[in-house]
Amino acid sequence: MSVNYRPFFNTLISLLLVGSTLAGCGPAPEDPTTEPATREASKPASTPTAKPTASVKATSKLPTPAKSGQAGTWLIMLYQNGDDEVLEEDTFYDLNEAEIVGSTDRVKIVSQIDRYDGGFDGDGDWTTAKRFLVTKDADLNAIHSKEIKDLGEVNSGDPKTLIDFATWAIKTYPSDHYVLIMGDHGSGWDGGWYDDDPVEGSSFRMQDIDDALGKIIAKTDIGAFELVGFDACLMGQLEVMSAIAPHARYAVASEETEPAIGWAYSSFLKTLNQNPDMTGKELGKAIVDSYIDQDFRITNDAARLVYAEGDYSAKSVATDLKVDTTLSAIDLGAMQSLNAALNDLILAMAKVDQKAVSKARTYAQSYTTVFDNKTPPYIDLGNFVNLLQKNISDPALDKAAAQVQVALKNAVVAETHGKDRPGSNGLAFYFPTSSLYKTTFGKSSNYLYSAYVGRFAKASLWDDYLTFHYTKKAFKASAADLSVLKPAASATSNFTQAVTDAAPAAGAAIAAPAEGNIKIKPIKVSANKIGPDGSIKMTTEVTGPNVAYIYYYVSYYDQESQSYLTADMGFISADNTKEIEGMYYPDWGNKSVIPIEYTWEPTLYYMSDGKEANDQFAFFEPETYGVDDSSNTYTVRGTYTFVKSGSQVDAVIRFNGDGVMQNVFSFKGEGSGGAPREITPQKGDTFTITEEWLEFDKNPDGEFVDYDGGTMTFKKKGFEMVPYYAYTGDYIIGILVEDLNGNTTEEFVEVTVTE
Repeated sequence: MSVNYRPFFNTLISLLLVGSTLAGCGPAPEDPTTEPATREASKPASTPTAKPTASVKATSKLPTPAKSGQAGTWLIMLYQNGDDEVLEEDTFYDLNEAEIVGSTDRVKIVSQIDRYDGGFDGDGDWTTAKRFLVTKDADLNAIHSKEIKDLGEVNSGDPKTLIDFATWAIKTYPSDHYVLIMGDHGSGWDGGWYDDDPVEGSSFRMQDIDDALGKIIAKTDIGAFELVGFDACLMGQLEVMSAIAPHARYAVASEETEPAIGWAYSSFLKTLNQNPDMTGKELGKAIVDSYIDQDFRITNDAARLVYAEGDYSAKSVATDLKVDTTLSAIDLGAMQSLNAALNDLILAMAKVDQKAVSKARTYAQSYTTVFDNKTPPYIDLGNFVNLLQKNISDPALDKAAAQVQVALKNAVVAETHGKDRPGSNGLAFYFPTSSLYKTTFGKSSNYLYSAYVGRFAKASLWDDYLTFHYTKKAFKASAADLSVLKPAASATSNFTQAVTDAAPAAGAAIAAPAEGNIKIKPIKVSANKIGPDGSIKMTTEVTGPNVAYIYYYVSYYDQESQSYLTADMGFISADNTKEIEGMYYPDWGNKSVIPIEYTWEPTLYYMSDGKEANDQFAFFEPETYGVDDSSNTYTVRGTYTFVKSGSQVDAVIRFNGDGVMQNVFSFKGEGSGGAPREITPQKGDTFTITEEWLEFDKNPDGEFVDYDGGTMTFKKKGFEMVPYYAYTGDYIIGILVEDLNGNTTEEFVEVTVTE
């Protein structure tokens, strides 16, 4: 090769590992100490001879709602923001599922549904927002409920719209119990409920939701909601539950993303209609218990056709959809006790080795990130605490951790999770790396964490601890005030001082306690040239105390353009793998030197629809570290095109360890940032694979440029990952070591694949 690659590979790796939200390659390699199994491969469907064309201890009494209606009556309020192309159709069907049950004398169901102009065209293709009193009807394809009012085009991302709807509903249909279910795209403490029509960029921050609920209660004098539900992604967080704790008795939300199908409305509403004397706790359990399995669009043979072929059973479809889902019902009256216990644990954490805390953060069960950052900052609270106890020997910390686990179990009254999210215990929380901490704690940040969740920032020491963890700024136990979680504080909305106290000191140096100090010896290879059926053995040594994950990396060199195509990447397994709650993570031991021996076969991976002629090259990025191939997941970036409208969105497809497509997500922000939104593929929709090239036309140190690669068309079945022989030509093969703060160190060697 004519290019000196070493100076620009720092650029390559930093861009590679930060550029993807759902980090995801072919199946993880065998243990590096053993010979890999022989893989059957085909010749490449095409060879890229040129780049593609660009394109404090406290307890609380549960708040008691003021009874403004007949005893034992319910008002279910559905705030359904479907004003975007991705979610409009699913939101429409959620309302139709509610119609299967309909309102009764004791259970009134009302909806305000906002539709999109240019997406789903069913039921007359009206595009405004309408209010309905939901009545019983068996037609899943049209809304036959009583239309109360056509509101015209409204801004469903404006809190005033939510306040107006709920206030109207409560005053029009006074009841004993009030339930507010908010459906749309969520992004955790960042908020959600986006509506670009009529106001571009309109959305709720979590603080907006907190304030809106308080204003609704003040306007209607209901005391509190019986239950607040978030039929949206990523809202099952401690920060979110703390924000709404004064406003409701119970809540339902998901730690992870939700399938586009959403909740099983017909099932849990039927349960409520049959037993209107139930409590909010029992309703929350019914929502969780019915999730996915009892959804009408799965149990009904005709409705299920959109998800699979006619001979695909309801059980099989439900199993596929549930694989990476979570849902929890939360007792909001327990939020004071849980935050008090966590505050005690935080005080103990501040006195132990912060590197050990970073290790627990790195390996805890994590969820889809809404930030353009590789390392997911949303992690499961219970799993994190378990890792602390397992890896830190400290009596005070162990005692405090045990108290958190008890408080967490008391708070989570029902919980379900799929097999790919085994470390889920019901509530997640935010623990960023140092780079993301800087982004979300700086005073000029567009995503100022403590301002978005002011009530939590006031009640908890967590934001203060993060500043201590990354800047060593001291904090005191007296910084927390649990009283803001009480029902009496529902109207409290000014948390300015808490936000100020959590910020780093002016000019403070931000540094992670477990980053860097990693070295890799030059890689030795058994051969520099191999045939398509050959293999090479790579050996090196890694030293350093902060090793999190080790990867192999493959880049293909295009001679004509003098650019590199990102081709393959995967985990290198540790000699020992640890397990906690079904979660696996590498154990690199206590030795100062980690020997690495990895055998590379010249193999690349393609996306396939089952017909070889349609197969297209794709870069499958590793997402999870598993004990074997089947427990891994992988992702591919691309552009999704809707066949009906021709509109396009950036998207990611996730594949399981067997190389089978699981789901498709787009994101509200650019690329892979912003709230995730699952797409239900329709026949004829397409996915154009993004190819990532490192080129030097404008920057001598190299810069990544995305190009459109091959295009796949959706039919009845999804896609699969299949192996192919690598292209003939020159490659850079690397060993990448990621530290406990998400940074990488790398070493590379040149290899040629011959014909």
